[in-house]
Amino acid sequence: MEPVMLVEHVTRRFGGGEIEVVAVRDVSLTVGPGEIILIMGPSGSGKTTLLLMLGGLLKPSEGRIRIGQDDLTQLDERRLPEVRLHRIGFIFQDFNLLSSLSALDNVALVVQLTGLSRRAARRRARALLEQLGVGHRLNFLPEKLSGGEKQRVAIARALVNEPDIILADEPTANLDSRRGQETMQLLRRIAKEGMRSVIIVSHDERIKDIADRVLWLEDGSFTTPPKGGDGKGPNAPPRDGDAVV
Repeated sequence: MEPVMLVEHVTRRFGGGEIEVVAVRDVSLTVGPGEIILIMGPSGSGKTTLLLMLGGLLKPSEGRIRIGQDDLTQLDERRLPEVRLHRIGFIFQDFNLLSSLSALDNVALVVQLTGLSRRAARRRARALLEQLGVGHRLNFLPEKLSGGEKQRVAIARALVNEPDIILADEPTANLDSRRGQETMQLLRRIAKEGMRSVIIVSHDERIKDIADRVLWLEDGSFTTPPKGGDGKGPNAPPRDGDAVV
């Protein structure tokens, strides 16, 4: 099958001259349909910078990133938001829910941005939230939701436009161990059923249980993990310079 995302020799520099910092260095990655990839590494290794580039929120200094036939590095500022809206779903560490909107409207708003009517958007959002087990909290504001419920609403918001790929930044950071594991297992099930690819950036070792591949990023490059990596076995073969934990 054709890859959902193709990352080719991507580098990102900040500054110049003597103060230049290379945050991501010559990274290549191929993401298949329905594949779940976990990227780990120490703080400051370039994980967040890489995730921002994969989501079209930051331009690489070199290389290219393609989702299907769309080259994120070449799209102009008018086309890029449309591609992000339809083809990429984001799950943020701090949920980033709008505090003045109910759980239902936080999700429906994303659908309305595609041009769908409010009624149709709310109908789609309701069905997804019910599937995620928070149908009884549709009309609650975020402040009235537990951490696990907020994360499920955030996942619904990422999934509701049926994107090709979902990007998650430390998705279990604000959840306890049980809620974090439950939420990630739920994300895996939905991703596999819909053949949606997922890239997760995290320090949470427990997420290895749901990943098809675990990659180690350090000093801006994929590399061999430190001793103690679990070797994620035959289900996670390296591809195109990826390093498997």
